[in-house]
Amino acid sequence: MLDYQPQIVHFCGHGAGQDGIVLNDEMGQPALISADALGSMFKLFATKGVDCVLLNACYSLVQAEAISQHVNYVIGMTQTVGDKAAVAFAVAFYDAIAAGQEVEFAYELGCTQMIGSVKQQTPVLRKKQLIIPTAPQTEVIPPNPYQGLSAFGEEDAAFFFGRDTFVNGLVQATHSQPLVAVIGPSGSGKSSVVFAGLIPQLRTEGNWLIESFGPGNQPFYQLASALVRQLVPEVGETQLLRSATGLATNIQQGKVTLQQVVSRIRELNSDKRFLLFADQFEELYTLCQKEEQERFTDMLLQAIHQKSLTLVFTLRADFYGYVLSYRPFRDALQEYTPQLVSSMSREELQAAIALPAQKLEVQLEAQLQERILDDVGLEPGNLPLLEFACLSDTLCQT
Repeated sequence: MLDYQPQIVHFCGHGAGQDGIVLNDEMGQPALISADALGSMFKLFATKGVDCVLLNACYSLVQAEAISQHVNYVIGMTQTVGDKAAVAFAVAFYDAIAAGQEVEFAYELGCTQMIGSVKQQTPVLRKKQLIIPTAPQTEVIPPNPYQGLSAFGEEDAAFFFGRDTFVNGLVQATHSQPLVAVIGPSGSGKSSVVFAGLIPQLRTEGNWLIESFGPGNQPFYQLASALVRQLVPEVGETQLLRSATGLATNIQQGKVTLQQVVSRIRELNSDKRFLLFADQFEELYTLCQKEEQERFTDMLLQAIHQKSLTLVFTLRADFYGYVLSYRPFRDALQEYTPQLVSSMSREELQAAIALPAQKLEVQLEAQLQERILDDVGLEPGNLPLLEFACLSDTLCQT
């Protein structure tokens, strides 16, 4: 009953009248369970959703009487009941329950199927004097607002705390620069500050179109997919694949320029500003050949110089040298100041722990916050370690 939290408990076995019903003990030997013991147990489980108990055992009316003091419906047997009659009753009873009928109807239907039984052998229904509708009482557990090792997404913005100063600076940079590089070490929260910090704030302004992609090993195709989602918002998955493949080919062959595509997107959307977010830009250097890296970068830089779009990208700090080694890209970053992400301060980490819990009206265990902060420290990558610790469902109590 603890494992399954049933509404109906069915006992099929032997009964011994006043002495109790027979169960096996831990040694596998028959043991009598008294009416008082059963009554005490079902007093507890009646509050956990048990609505009906069916004692399909001989001479079990005494136990049914005791249990009915606590459970709404209890069925017991007055005398011995043959196997066929007991099975016939149970089948009809549960057929009725499965059809959505009430317990009383199911009981009456079951009794009609006990062919050959005399009245004294018919099961007896005992009802609690005051019937209280019961339902399994489950503990209400609020959603876990922590992300563990995953980055925060746009849908997680309501629980993204601790980066207010950086995000505000990122918003200002986005308004003033067509190229915004977010650079920091692994685990510093680069993707999160854009997805859960920057983008939600820009959406509230109402004059931005925003698309995101990751370069992967096919950067032109991934970019084209993001553009098609803006050109044809209602496109199906199959058509998206075809359109993105065709657009990627046209861009690579120079038949269409990125700025031409962006201009068309803006025309379709009342000339709103267009922001393109390239997440994990280091994939361009880990998964693509140098020629493709340079062609893709040149295409982006040309659109940036013509003020066709605003490009925001995240880059792991250990790949900064790859960017600087290509002179056109280096020159662009010289002109447009990168936004450098570092590990969170203790005060920022404290906000990342406490404020999501406060938002859900959840109380942290005493001294837990300080213990986590002491363990995490100020080492690089402390943000995912913090989130991973907080993700454990044992950390919070309502």
